[in-house]
Amino acid sequence: MMRLTIIGFGNQAKAWSQNLKDSGFPIRVGLKPKSPSIELAQELGFDVVEIGSKDFYLDQAFALLTPDQSHHDFMQEHGPLFQKGTAILYAHGFSLVKSEFHKKYPHLQHVLYAPKSIGSELRRQFELKGKLGAVYSLEHFQGNSEAFERWLLNLALAMGINMGPFKATFKSETQADLYSEQGLLCSLIPYAAGEMFQHLVETGTEPELAYFECWHELKLIVNAMVDKGPEGFFDLISPNALVGAEKGFKKLFTPEFHQNLRSLLTDIQSGAFNQELDKTNVEDTRRIIRERWQQSALMKTFRDINQDNK
Repeated sequence: MMRLTIIGFGNQAKAWSQNLKDSGFPIRVGLKPKSPSIELAQELGFDVVEIGSKDFYLDQAFALLTPDQSHHDFMQEHGPLFQKGTAILYAHGFSLVKSEFHKKYPHLQHVLYAPKSIGSELRRQFELKGKLGAVYSLEHFQGNSEAFERWLLNLALAMGINMGPFKATFKSETQADLYSEQGLLCSLIPYAAGEMFQHLVETGTEPELAYFECWHELKLIVNAMVDKGPEGFFDLISPNALVGAEKGFKKLFTPEFHQNLRSLLTDIQSGAFNQELDKTNVEDTRRIIRERWQQSALMKTFRDINQDNK
């Protein structure tokens, strides 16, 4: 079985490493010299190789699991040094689509293998033998890909993927990932929940009750949606929830909402979002968002409730 070198040891890389190690899949962890993660990776029993060392470039398959914004610099420094035919796996399509690595480094095999889960859930669902999905693409694999595809499917199996992996493209995975983040997962859900919490508290509802109704129950509802599917979910909920859902749908999903939602996808597909991203100071944005939530009543209630239950 061909060994995989996992580059990085953040949440996603750690989950990949632990799942594959538990399944007996041969791996190494590649880290920068003096990286603070070296000690932890070694304590967990991983074979660690120093990025840029002579031994680092020996493997034929690498998973680039550092943050997307670091990929350009990494490939600029190390891309030319990899052996011809070496496979570089990307957990998201964004950096390749944006930087066109397949054109800049044509001597490499550029492969999409994207588990559809954050790192902590990838590890948790593996341990629980839960449902895990993934997509992949070999569109930039040159030559006969059959043997590599078998290896990739074995990798997915060892990681705990039991829904797929399904074929996609770098472009479609990138657009779907960005759109789901912008329109639903990282905007609509947390900000609508925060605003509804505020409305309830301002009109006399106890903050603990508002927290459970608007934030804590999200996980329970989403679990039911995923387990039952759209039709089964709406068959499951109470008459009050059913009638209320229809009222909310008609009031909230206005033509303006549909237009604004669609505009997010248009900006992604046109490249306008990439230009906006390049002009944005990410750390400043993170600070602004952190301060916004730190000062919120919802965050205070979250801390109070979770402190009481430690």
